[in-house]
Amino acid sequence: MVLRRRTESLSSGSRPPSSFVPTSSHYAHVSCYRSSQMEMRVHSASVKIAGKDKTHLVPVFGEGDKVSGTITLDSKAPSSGRLVVTVEGAFFYDDFSQAGGSKGRFTFPRFISEFVDTTDHFSGRLYVYNKIHQAKTQRFQSEHYSVGPRRKVASISRVQSNRTGEEIPPTFVSAGHSELRTPGDHPEDSNVARSFGVEYKLSVAWEPTESFEYPSFVTAPIYYHPDTGFQSLDGSSQESKSWLEMPLRVDRPMPLRCAITLPTAVTFSRSSSIPYYVVFTTTPRSPALAREIASDATISASLIRQITVTEQSILPPTPPQTPGGSDESDGIRGVQLLKRVVKPLSPRVSDESLEVDQKPLPRLPMHAVFKDSRLLHTSICIGFPKRPRQHTGSDHHPSLEAQSSLPDGLHKAKFNLNKDMLPSIDWQGVSVKYYIDISVLVGSDTLRARIPIRVT
Repeated sequence: MVLRRRTESLSSGSRPPSSFVPTSSHYAHVSCYRSSQMEMRVHSASVKIAGKDKTHLVPVFGEGDKVSGTITLDSKAPSSGRLVVTVEGAFFYDDFSQAGGSKGRFTFPRFISEFVDTTDHFSGRLYVYNKIHQAKTQRFQSEHYSVGPRRKVASISRVQSNRTGEEIPPTFVSAGHSELRTPGDHPEDSNVARSFGVEYKLSVAWEPTESFEYPSFVTAPIYYHPDTGFQSLDGSSQESKSWLEMPLRVDRPMPLRCAITLPTAVTFSRSSSIPYYVVFTTTPRSPALAREIASDATISASLIRQITVTEQSILPPTPPQTPGGSDESDGIRGVQLLKRVVKPLSPRVSDESLEVDQKPLPRLPMHAVFKDSRLLHTSICIGFPKRPRQHTGSDHHPSLEAQSSLPDGLHKAKFNLNKDMLPSIDWQGVSVKYYIDISVLVGSDTLRARIPIRVT
């Protein structure tokens, strides 16, 4: 099967902001993909140059965009069948635990639209599967429909998640060259750059009604890039005014308390930064000890990303039953004789056993097939360089009680994020989580805490 691709520009102009929803299904660019019996034209607001030779133009969609276009069947294609259009996302990774470093692949929930109308315009519905499944084993069950016209206009609902508070991950590729491994990783592959990413594709399948006829397929890669940088300045403040203080733990009692302070939401955009404060207070108050800690303590903060891919365990096959011997036959005859004198079960007992039989089987346990932990940023500071202050008006001075309630030392810092970072993901089977590891070394004792955060 030979695939040819062509990109046409219907009109010039820049991509509209994310808050703008176009009223027409025709976007500025048309990308054409062909097979021997089918042609697919994908309408998109913009395209992006991809490929090693920088000659491939891939359609780009944002949050709220419609995946639309036209599908044309060749005159030699079967005239009766079913047209299935799917948008599928996949998380791929390098699995160096296997010989040769094979690439692993795990699919996100599919966005499925089946077009079964016999008119020129096909109206499809969007179905979202809330479980992750392997693409090879997924089957679509539906009736067959007779399709007359050779050209169909296809439109899939807007690209968005149906789960509240969950963000569809953008197209992403990471090679991991500048990322450090966290302690505990395998040393044998510590010098290998492990890559992973998220990719999407648009697939069209023409499935003939007759089993002896051959189906037709066309697949096109697409990019999903939500405009995370678009924010309204009227609805957001320049700096968070609500902060959450979380204590650091220590193995034995110590004459001080340490805490880390983060914005209450603990959710950060990839185009922003993560501000944080580390404070300590001596208990009971000791100016001499406070000065010693403020000058000699070591503060270490790290931003860690953990990726985990899990799948259901496979039960071993049931062994075949072996034919029984003469002793087993005698045992069976004895059981049959006993059945004649055993009283029949009451209806209540039989009903209870029936309810037990009708209960659903427990879900198979999940096991991890891929794990990756990376140290994205780290910061080390010797001592607490600042003393907290009570902010009051220019005509007022803070009271002694308010001044005494302030911590003895303060360390202020931030982690700068990158808009190309992989956001937090919590789909079934794929998990991308971020943590801030904070530790304060005082003498031979270490106070530490791990704070989960969300990156959007």
